[in-house]
Amino acid sequence: MSAIKILHVVGKMDPGGVETLLMNIYRNIDRERFEFHFAVQLEGEGFYDREIRELGGKILLQPHPRKGLGPFREQFLHNVRENGPYAAIHSHIFQFSGYVLKLAKEIGVPVRVCHSHTVNAEQRTTLFRTLYRHYMKSLILKHSTHLIGCSRPACESLFGARCWKDTRTELLPNAINLLPYEQLPTDRSGLRQRIGVTDPSIPVVGHIGRFSEEKNHRFLLETFSLLVKEVPEAQLVLVGDGRLREEMERLAETMGIRRQVRFLGARKDIPEIIGAFDVFLLPSLFEGLGIVVIEAQAGGVPSLVSEHVPAEADLSFGMVEHLKLQPEVWVDKITGILGRSAAPDWPTRHRFLKKHGYDIRESIRRLENIYHA
Repeated sequence: MSAIKILHVVGKMDPGGVETLLMNIYRNIDRERFEFHFAVQLEGEGFYDREIRELGGKILLQPHPRKGLGPFREQFLHNVRENGPYAAIHSHIFQFSGYVLKLAKEIGVPVRVCHSHTVNAEQRTTLFRTLYRHYMKSLILKHSTHLIGCSRPACESLFGARCWKDTRTELLPNAINLLPYEQLPTDRSGLRQRIGVTDPSIPVVGHIGRFSEEKNHRFLLETFSLLVKEVPEAQLVLVGDGRLREEMERLAETMGIRRQVRFLGARKDIPEIIGAFDVFLLPSLFEGLGIVVIEAQAGGVPSLVSEHVPAEADLSFGMVEHLKLQPEVWVDKITGILGRSAAPDWPTRHRFLKKHGYDIRESIRRLENIYHA
C-alpha cells in the first residue's frame, strides 16, 4: 500500500517556528504511511530541503503570490496534479491560505487544513489591506474543512473571535520531540563548549529566532549593552538567520559589545544550544505562540518574554515571566535569574509538557486523525 500524501504549503523551509514544528512531525511520523510534500513560495535551497528529501519528501517550487494570482494558480494546480493525489492540503501561510484552499477544493482535495501560527500585527490599515483580509478570511471559512491554531490569539486573529462556535476550530500546540531534552546532561559545560564558551562560570544569555522585525533584536542588544555594565563577563548568543542579521552585527559593533555577542546562524542542534543557556530571552513584538519558549522550558532554562507572547507559552511551573519592553526591567530580572538555584528536574518538566499537550507523539496522533477525516 502506497503512502498517504500530504501537501504542506509554506513560505520556505528555513528555521522558524512553523518549520520547526513541521520537521518535528515529519521526523517522527510513520513515513511508511505518510509522505509529506512542501510547496514553497521562495526561491533558493531551504535549510531543511535536503533533510526533507532524505526522509522521502518532496519540495515543490511555485511563484510567490506577489508575481500574480495567475502564475501562482497555474503552477499550484500543476504541482497538485503531477505529484498527487493528496489526501490533504495543509496551508501555513496565514491569510493567503484562503486562496490556496479555494484551489484545493476546486481540484477535489478532500481534507483542507488552514493552520494559524501567528497573529495579525499589520500596521497598515489601507482600504486594500482591509478588503484583502476580509476576502481571504471569507475564503478560509468557506473552503477549509479544519481550522487549526497554535494558540487562542492565533486562532482568533485569522478565523475571527467567534471561531470557537465553529466545530472545525481546534487548538494544536506546537509540540516538540521531548527525547533530546530528556537526554541533556546535568553537567552542561560540554554544551557550552559547543557554542565557544569554555569557562563554565561565564553567564550565557540566549535567543533563538529569525532576524526579522518582530523578533526585536535591537531591544536584545540594547538590553545586553546595559547588562554588561553590571555583569561584564556575560555573553549573548543569537541563533538564527535572516535579512536583518548583518544590520544587527553592525549595531553590536557600534555599541561596543560585538566581542561578547555570538552570532551562530541557523542551527539544527537546538536542544543542546538551549541547554547551554542560563536564561532565554524573547522580546517579540508579536507571536502566535513562541515554540522556542516551550523548548527553553523543556531544557530547564528560565525565560523572559514580552507581553506579546501568548499566555499559553507558559507551562505554569515557574520558568517563564512576561515583561514590559523596558531594558532596565529586563536587566534586573536577568541578574536575578543568574543567581537562582537549579531548574526543575526532568520528571517535573516532562509532566508539565505532557499535561499541556507538547509531546510530539500526541500531536502526530491528532494530525493523523485529521488527515484520515
